[in-house]
Amino acid sequence: MKNNNMWENFLKPVVVLVVICIVASAALAGTNQLTAPIIKAQEEAAANAAYLEVLPEADGFEEITDFQSSNVTKALKATNGAGWVIQAYGKGFGGDVPVVVAFDSEGTILKVKFMENSETAGFGQKLADPSDADGQKLAESFVGKSGTLEAGDVDMISGVTVSSKAALSAVNSAVNCFNEVALGQAAVVEAEQLTPDQALESMGLTEIEIPEGLTGAWETADGTTVLRTEATGYEYETAPLDVLVEFDADGNILNVWVGTDGQTAGIGDQAGGAEYLNQYKGVLGEAGLDGVDTISGATQSTRGVKKGVRKCIQAFVAMYPDCAAATAVAPEGGDAESEASSEAAVETVTLSDEACKAVLPDATTFEAVESATSGVQAAVKADTGWVIQASAKGFGGQVPVIVGLDADGAIVGVSFPENSETPGYGAQLFEEGNEKAAALAASLVGKSGEVAIGDVDAISGATVSSKAVVGAVNIALSCYNEVALGQAPAADEGGEGTDLSAMSAEEARAALAPGATLAQITAPEGLTDAWQGDDGSYVLYAEDKGYEYSTKPLNVAVGFDASGAITGVWVDVSGQTAGIGDQAASADYLGQYTGITDEAGLDGVDTIAGATESTRGVKKAVRKCIQAYAAGLAS
Repeated sequence: MKNNNMWENFLKPVVVLVVICIVASAALAGTNQLTAPIIKAQEEAAANAAYLEVLPEADGFEEITDFQSSNVTKALKATNGAGWVIQAYGKGFGGDVPVVVAFDSEGTILKVKFMENSETAGFGQKLADPSDADGQKLAESFVGKSGTLEAGDVDMISGVTVSSKAALSAVNSAVNCFNEVALGQAAVVEAEQLTPDQALESMGLTEIEIPEGLTGAWETADGTTVLRTEATGYEYETAPLDVLVEFDADGNILNVWVGTDGQTAGIGDQAGGAEYLNQYKGVLGEAGLDGVDTISGATQSTRGVKKGVRKCIQAFVAMYPDCAAATAVAPEGGDAESEASSEAAVETVTLSDEACKAVLPDATTFEAVESATSGVQAAVKADTGWVIQASAKGFGGQVPVIVGLDADGAIVGVSFPENSETPGYGAQLFEEGNEKAAALAASLVGKSGEVAIGDVDAISGATVSSKAVVGAVNIALSCYNEVALGQAPAADEGGEGTDLSAMSAEEARAALAPGATLAQITAPEGLTDAWQGDDGSYVLYAEDKGYEYSTKPLNVAVGFDASGAITGVWVDVSGQTAGIGDQAASADYLGQYTGITDEAGLDGVDTIAGATESTRGVKKAVRKCIQAYAAGLAS
C-alpha cells in the first residue's frame, strides 16, 4: 500500500511530465523541420520578388559570389545585360537595415527598395513601409545618383537619424560592391575593430604595477606600454566605457581600443569605431587631444573616450617622467573642447593672398586692416575691393565665411573655410566640389546691404548652418560699411532673434509679448497656462515628455502676435540630458519657429541630431499651442 502511494503521489506525475515534455519536444522539432523549408522558401521568394521589382527589365539573374566588399549579402547580374542588383545592409538601432539596389551597367542607381527590418515602429520601420511617404521619398532620392553618397545628397528622414544613416550606409556598400564586381575596382573592406579584450589576447603581455586610477597595465614584448581605464560616456547607459591605450617608448599613442557594450546602438557605440579611434594614433601628450574631434550625436560617449585616453596619458607620463610626452603638456585649462563653451569668442585669423584672390580674383594687392565689427575674423583692403572673413554660430560651433566685395560693396565671391558642422550637412560647405555649397555661394554673388535666408539657395537639411552662413555674410557686409564707408561698427546682437535660453519663465513671458501688458486667462484644454496681452498677443504653455528617461517633462512657452504669428519659443529643459537634450532650448533651434503661423509651418523645423526626442518634444508642444490658438483664441 505504501509503495502504491509512492507511485501515485510522486513517481507517476514525474513520469507523465517527462513523457509530455518528450512528446512536445518531438512535436516542436517535427514542426520546425516541416516549416523551416517553407519559411526559407518564403524569404527567398520575397527577396526574388524584390530583385525583379527593382530591375523588372531583367529576364533572370546570375549570382556573383566572388566579392569581398563589406556588408553585402548578395550580388546579382542580369542575364540579359539589363544591369545589376545588389543587396546590402547597414547597422541601425534594432539590428541590420537591409536594402536592395538596382544599377544600370554604368553604376547609376535605378531603384532602391528597403527590406523588412527590426527598427522602431513608427521610426526606422518607415523605411520598409511602402505606404510611408518619408520612406519612399528617401528611396526615390537615391535614383539617378552614382558613386559614394552623403547625407546631404538624399532626403534623410527627419527624426529617424540612425535608421536613415544605416540605409545610406547600406546603399553605399552596394555601390562599393558594384564598383568591385562590375567595374573591377578594389573591394572596400571594413577593417575589424577589436574590443579591448580581443586586443589584449592578440599581444604578448607582461603585467606591471597598475597606476592609480587605471584598471590594468602591461608591457609588450616589443617594448610598448598598454594601459587600461574606465570612463563615463552617456550618463544613462548601463556600463562605463572600457578604454585601452598602447604607447611607444616616447609616449606616442599607437592604438586605442574601446568597449562600448553599455552605449546606445547606432549612436554611442560609434565611439568604438575605427574612424573615430584612428584620430588618436600619433597623439603625443595631452596637447595632442585637442585635435581629436567628437562625433556629432555621440558627444558624451566620444568625450568619455577622450577623458579615458587623457587618464592613460597622465599615468604614462607619471610612470616615465623623462619621456617626450611629458613635455607636450596640455594648454592651461584642460580640454578646450569638453570645457569651453560653444559660445567662445570669435578668433581672429590672417588671410593669405591666395584665399583673398579666390573670392576677389581681379585684385593684385592686399593690405590687412582693423575692424571693430563683432564677428569679424579678418578684414583686407585690396586694390579692387575688400575681402572679409566673418563667422556666425552654427550647430557645431562657429561657421566661417570669406566674402569678396567690390568697391561698391557688392559681393563678388564667397568661400567657406573648414568648420565643425555635422558631416553630410553643414560640413558640406567646405567640401571641395560640393554642388550644394557652390550653389549657396553663387546665390550670394551680386548681393549687398543685408541678406535674408530666403534670398539664397540654402542647403536642404542644413538649415542652421545655412542661416549661420547668411549671418556671417551680413557681418561681413556690416564690416564693409565700417571700414569702407566709415559707418559705426555693428554691435553683436546675439544672433537671429532674442535669445530666451538664459531667461527665467517670467522674463521669457515678457519677451514673447514685447510691449504688451499680460493678464493670465483660463488655459485652453491640453495646455498648462495661458496669458493674453492688451495688444491681442498671447503666450501659451504646454508640456511634452521629451527624452523618455528625463526627470521631468519639457515646459514650453509660445508667443503669438495679434496676427497669430509665433514671436518666439521658450523651453525649460532642466530635466533633459546636459549637452544633448538641453540643446532643445538653444536660440539657433528655437529661432526656426519664429514667424510660423500654422501647423504646416512646423514641417520646416529641423530636429537636432543627437537630441531628436527632446527637439521633437518641443515641436509637439508648439503644435498643441498652435492648435489651441487656432481653435479658440484667433480673432
